[in-house]
Amino acid sequence: MNRISLGGLASLCLASFTSLTLSNLAFANPQYKVIESFENQGWNAQSPRGFTPGLKADLPKNFMFNQLQGNHAFNIEKNIVREGNYSAKLSWKHKNPAAYNGNKTKIDNVDRKAMFHGYKTDTVMGAEAWFGFSFYFPSDGTRDELNNWLFFQIHGSADKRLKEHSRNPPFHLTLTKNGMEGSWKWDPDEKSITRTGKGTEAFTIPGKKSDYLDRWVDFVLHVKVDYSSAKTGLLELWIDGKKVLNKHDIQFGYNDDKGIYPSWGLYLNGDLSVMKNDHYLYLDAIKMADYPNASYQDVAPK
Repeated sequence: MNRISLGGLASLCLASFTSLTLSNLAFANPQYKVIESFENQGWNAQSPRGFTPGLKADLPKNFMFNQLQGNHAFNIEKNIVREGNYSAKLSWKHKNPAAYNGNKTKIDNVDRKAMFHGYKTDTVMGAEAWFGFSFYFPSDGTRDELNNWLFFQIHGSADKRLKEHSRNPPFHLTLTKNGMEGSWKWDPDEKSITRTGKGTEAFTIPGKKSDYLDRWVDFVLHVKVDYSSAKTGLLELWIDGKKVLNKHDIQFGYNDDKGIYPSWGLYLNGDLSVMKNDHYLYLDAIKMADYPNASYQDVAPK
């Protein structure tokens, strides 16, 4: 019969307790890919670029990079807030939008944007991630605007070794004159020959545009990448706690070397000559989690 001394038993119990405690701590404090609610009254990024209003170099680098039309594009908001004491106000000016970036007579991609971009998943095939965030879309200037504007994307990462050109993001959410809509894309080819992928599926989110204005709208998105014919991908989207998209056993994403990454903010990708108004929105409670066993509750705005 094996005997364990009291000292040995105590050591064993301590080791078990320590292991359990560390395990629980690890679970309780997961490493988010992105977590930002602007409580430090600014932002920081791994690769800040162009106009950087609100940049504070001593803050955690919670974003990968930014794309801001000009110095007017970011402000801290303390009255319209989803969590904590502050949110971000992102703004875009419609008069002479080409004046800010690159060729002053030609509209540059960044001239269309006030956006922050998150970090990439570690893998591509089978990559699973959760995203939580809140937007406040004001009716001021927005209610009667006919042009669509995109507010969330998931991007692929074109393969530089193949000299692959950029492609349309494999997922987006857009505010339209009628409400909200989006789409997802896929392409199993190692080198995409089109900018739009091999396939696209569009979806419409229930509700009129007016239903989403002048209030905080909470989003939770769950994705899994599978661009192959095995079709093990998934997309689940909740708005204000209600599931509005539930797609399983689908193709989703591109056959890239590097992972997917998100972006949040304003992107006006239509005909800017018809725009009648400056635009702004508020953004808060951003989280991205791709660690094992991440869940809805880990990212949902509180």
